[in-house]
Amino acid sequence: MSEIDPKEVAIIGLGPGGVSASIYLQRYGMKPVCYEKALVGGKVNETEKIENVAGIKSIKGPELGMLLEDQMGSFDIPVHYEEVKALTLNQDGTFHLVSSKGEKDFKYVILANGLAERPFPIEGEEEFHKRGISRCAICDGPLYKGKDVAVVGAGNAAFEEATYLASICSHVTLIARRKEFRADETVVKKFESLPNTTVYAPYEVIRAAGNSIIESITVRNKETGEQKLIGIAGLFLYVGEIPSTSFLGIEGLADEKGYIITDSDLQTKVKNLYAIGDCRNTPLRQVATATGDGALAATNIHSSYQKGE
Repeated sequence: MSEIDPKEVAIIGLGPGGVSASIYLQRYGMKPVCYEKALVGGKVNETEKIENVAGIKSIKGPELGMLLEDQMGSFDIPVHYEEVKALTLNQDGTFHLVSSKGEKDFKYVILANGLAERPFPIEGEEEFHKRGISRCAICDGPLYKGKDVAVVGAGNAAFEEATYLASICSHVTLIARRKEFRADETVVKKFESLPNTTVYAPYEVIRAAGNSIIESITVRNKETGEQKLIGIAGLFLYVGEIPSTSFLGIEGLADEKGYIITDSDLQTKVKNLYAIGDCRNTPLRQVATATGDGALAATNIHSSYQKGE
């Protein structure tokens, strides 16, 4: 076991919550040790536009990601671009973290690892993954400029990204499994008001087909069983996400859906292990709530450190 600096706090994931926690910890004189396997900002980098953060009228997701990274830099907070492979509990109550580049022990840990993409098992999904099937409109949308595409989903992300695609693609078809959408009414109406959009609900995608790349999908009406063949050049999946907790070697942290359970201080059932943002059991998963979580967790950790707990 390596010698532990009690001021060091491991932060796993650098979405808005993780970044917020790192800034607060640095300002408190602690030492945030930040792990991120991809980009600072996390899933905001895959969002075309964000308009519900107080004080920011509208901002593109990747731009917000860069601002978060720049802010960490202004506080001289280093980023370890490493994937955390395992987190286990030592006998003395501290934590052993194994990353893709090494291992280290910590007294305090913040889980800010967000969510993983939900599997979407349809015929052809594996064959056309990255060859016409995407989960990021902002990343891959420009590849389909002037072409017909389809979006699967019924939440805000599906409708917002479909609206973005409609601004660059010839036609956008949105396919939803239910007639009742999870998305906000204003978001739905904005998409439906566009002249080059169509909504199929309640429909499900049952097959993707093509030669070397995707060329069409078959959809089925869930009420009548009627099937339709829709020609497309790209298929974008927004079918939800699931907790990403496979690296956790500590049992009993999550609820039946896999979300990490915390108390009002954002501490899990294990002392000095906190969870913030989308990965925890919370009724709202937004940039605003994640940043608040980060600030609160960091403050509670600093308080525990001062008390020698």
